[in-house]
Amino acid sequence: MPTLPRRKEDVPTNDVYWHKAQAENKMLNKTYDVVVLGGGPAGLAAAIAIRCKTQASVLVVERQAPGEERLGESCPPETILLLKKLGVAKRFYQAGHETCPGYASVWGRADAGYNDFIVNPLGPSWRLNRKIFDQMLVDRAIECGAQVSWSTRFLDAFQGNDKALTHHLILTAVEDQSPHDKKTIEVQTSFVVDATGFKAHFARTLNIRKEMDDQLFAIVRFADVAAGEGVKQIQLEAVPEGWFYHAQIPGGRVVSMIATEKPSIYQLKRDQFRPFEKAIEKTSFIGPNIRKLSLKEHSYHTCPIHSGYLRKVEDQNWIAIGDAALSFDPIAAQGIYKGLSHGLLAADKVAASFNKEETRFPSFTDQIDRQYEVYQRNRAHVYSLERRWLNSDFWSARNDRINAVVGEA
Repeated sequence: MPTLPRRKEDVPTNDVYWHKAQAENKMLNKTYDVVVLGGGPAGLAAAIAIRCKTQASVLVVERQAPGEERLGESCPPETILLLKKLGVAKRFYQAGHETCPGYASVWGRADAGYNDFIVNPLGPSWRLNRKIFDQMLVDRAIECGAQVSWSTRFLDAFQGNDKALTHHLILTAVEDQSPHDKKTIEVQTSFVVDATGFKAHFARTLNIRKEMDDQLFAIVRFADVAAGEGVKQIQLEAVPEGWFYHAQIPGGRVVSMIATEKPSIYQLKRDQFRPFEKAIEKTSFIGPNIRKLSLKEHSYHTCPIHSGYLRKVEDQNWIAIGDAALSFDPIAAQGIYKGLSHGLLAADKVAASFNKEETRFPSFTDQIDRQYEVYQRNRAHVYSLERRWLNSDFWSARNDRINAVVGEA
């Protein structure tokens, strides 16, 4: 799942928790049994599950500061099963997240269609207060005995010469931006979990690259609702240049997004994102719903939403999970669920490694391969439903990929 750029107002520099986190960063040990690179849902789930299954010392390295905004505010009903395994389901229900009755979409036709979750035995999907959700996972990881190092960037890694195959990780404080006077910390570990997002930073140090099959970009706008009442469904609308997403989220806020090709992003960003505002307001379905709201405190973020898979996702003493292993188009709505499930699977591998056991489950690599194949088929199906603008650059490119997937099936 992409990480959004830092906003000063999101960083609680005067908060007691912030100062405590900064103090903890300075007390890093020289060695840990496991280092998890990345403190999103995938990395935190891995840390929680590893500590529940083993006595291994675990360090989570996260480049963001506590409380910063992240992209991803919805999750499917099945997420509850994963939260139960992580021991946080009760907290989740008490945290003020809001249920979502389903989706309303203008896709492949001019009028709206509806997909309700009322028949799902696991209940509705969820719209998250993402900061509270993330803090819930952080609190659980710390309770389980993991250490979290905030505002710490992973720079590089090299393998030790010992037979234990120890990883030496080079870390630095995010605030230290001077290339000539960068203070670094070396941490040794027996096992690395790469949860660094779609760029897979640790895997790149091993010269392992992502195989990309689509490279979309998104503009995301968060805003507070000053007045008005919106609809409860998540709203999707296809347009010639891509598709729009709009949803209410807890805390009296809304999030709006366009997924499109890179050239369109440059046009929509111009003049303080006014072209984006005009484009979403002129949509036939989402636009009228947005105009019923009075919005304030807008913030905009631009991020890549590439689809791809890592050519190698595991070895004897490391594993890549979440977006580092597989990155999906957000049309799949699987980011948080995928991250949590991968974290649980990573813990199985770590536990087997430390206990010198043969894993009883299919290899993580096999599961990842199957997961990406299913994703490609589902993505092709969703995009194949829209046939109105096949001559546009966006939909022509999607159609080419649909034909490629069908040809491989």
